[in-house]
Amino acid sequence: MSSENIIAVATKFYSDYIAKTPQKLKIIDAYLTYILITGVMQFVYCALVGTFPFNSFLSGFISCVASFVLAGGVIMFINI
Repeated sequence: MSSENIIAVATKFYSDYIAKTPQKLKIIDAYLTYILITGVMQFVYCALVGTFPFNSFLSGFISCVASFVLAGGVIMFINI
């Protein structure tokens, strides 16, 4: 698959997402993206700086994972 095909598929996916996705789902997607970025930032910080307050890292990272899982579960029960 060439890079032109990948760009075309990504462009089509994005335009369909903007046009056809309900606003409620877009808000939940934005929240999930925020949680994902927060978890990645915590992991990168822990990898670069060190794990001195390891319990603090665990609590923050696990709360990000749990929030992501629970918000993903909410999508299953909401009639959008």
